[in-house]
Amino acid sequence: RVEQDAPIFFKSALIEQAEEWGTHTKLISTKEKGGVRYSIPKGFPYFNIEWLSGGFAQMIETASFPKDFGVDTIAGMMDMEPLSFNRKRKSSHDEERKAVIEFC
Repeated sequence: RVEQDAPIFFKSALIEQAEEWGTHTKLISTKEKGGVRYSIPKGFPYFNIEWLSGGFAQMIETASFPKDFGVDTIAGMMDMEPLSFNRKRKSSHDEERKAVIEFC
């Protein structure tokens, strides 16, 4: 069920992201041009999601575009919190040392 709805979820999330972060507002269908290689100009940063039947690409115009956008969208599709979706957060050396000591 989740996989069937994925194109709708990602299309909606990409459009919302474009409005919020001021990225390129046009969502590009990669099916029409034969894939992302022919859809996005060379050298432009982009987010891409593909299925067997095609996909979407979104050009990114800002450095503040969230790096976890794809994982966050998938977690939302599955009614999960993004942090519980097997994401590892970066920890400091002190935190790692404390965890090792607690484990020992």
